[in-house]
Amino acid sequence: MDDLKEMVLEMPIRVNECGPDRKLRGYIWFDYLQHIAALHAERMGFGMTAILKHNLIWVLARLRLRIDEYPDYDDTLRITTYPNGTEKLLAKRQFIMNSVKLGRRIGCASSAWLVLDAATLRPKPPCGSLDFDLNINGDREDFFPSLAKLPAVEAPECPVTHNVSASHIDMNDHLNNTYYGEYTLDWIARRTGSLVRFREIQINYNHAMKFGGDLVVSGRLDGSAFAVEGTDAATGRNSFQAAGVFEKI
Repeated sequence: MDDLKEMVLEMPIRVNECGPDRKLRGYIWFDYLQHIAALHAERMGFGMTAILKHNLIWVLARLRLRIDEYPDYDDTLRITTYPNGTEKLLAKRQFIMNSVKLGRRIGCASSAWLVLDAATLRPKPPCGSLDFDLNINGDREDFFPSLAKLPAVEAPECPVTHNVSASHIDMNDHLNNTYYGEYTLDWIARRTGSLVRFREIQINYNHAMKFGGDLVVSGRLDGSAFAVEGTDAATGRNSFQAAGVFEKI
């Protein structure tokens, strides 16, 4: 499967994916990266379709994204992805984002994924559970080698409650990871009173939200730095944490 060690996919940017600055909305990156990761895993033989037959599912645990330049609406993104090993229960995957219009790299990302038992949602060792060597590409660049736990937000403020709607539920029957990025961006914009975009962000996905649940999003700002978290209103359990740097549009 040497020819499948990486995948390159070109994705034209659609008008409805852009904001008033005519550039890609910040949370849409999560959609693109999720799509190419899932597609590549399917073609390599260990995607969602294949592992569900063994009562297993993939879930995104952590993602860190750096965006150097935002593409315009008439651009096309050329995204390269490759798995590059495991760390304990986490399977790592890297992304390189290039602008076809500009002819250069405009961003990169690292992600970490868990294999869960579909019934119990308990993590399983990825290499022992999948009939595939995930430790390929060990010599390739790891953009953010340490996707560590994020500290709790101290005295979070400006809470905003989001009810998890049916249209936000994904193939795993959970709130899709893209919307955590959207909620984070919206919280920063509400707090600053202006439209904003990410320059760098790490999101840790700690507890899945289900249809009908209420997610309370709050956080703190320190200049252009942000720390945001989401809490399940019913249980008080932390659902996600996000931290990074933003800029106003």
